[in-house]
Amino acid sequence: MSRTINIKGHLLIQNIQIAREVLNELGLDIKIENKRFIFNEYDRWDQIDENQKRKEIEKIESLYTQKFNKYLEEIAEAERLKIEEEKRIRREEIANKAIENAKKQGYKLKKQIQEDNTIRLVLQKRTY
Repeated sequence: MSRTINIKGHLLIQNIQIAREVLNELGLDIKIENKRFIFNEYDRWDQIDENQKRKEIEKIESLYTQKFNKYLEEIAEAERLKIEEEKRIRREEIANKAIENAKKQGYKLKKQIQEDNTIRLVLQKRTY
């Protein structure tokens, strides 16, 4: 007697590209459908082991989860670096503006110290 075997994964796929990479890497006959891993095949002679296919889907889901978490960490790190760069640029703009204002008021820059994300300016009043 023939039957159709339908096995769905429990994990909801959020990044299709990573899911495809995992499927290509493992080379199993599991597909992506409705944002889930699925095995759907017609078994003519009852030769497909359902437990084995469930284990394969679990393996794919765990590998997908690892890769997706790594992807999220990379995005978070890139965002953190972007924010740090924006802060650095803003600090430099403020320092340059302070130097310009000091020069207008008759001061000159004697020393500029940068430590721990702070910029310290030592100004000296011009005397004539």
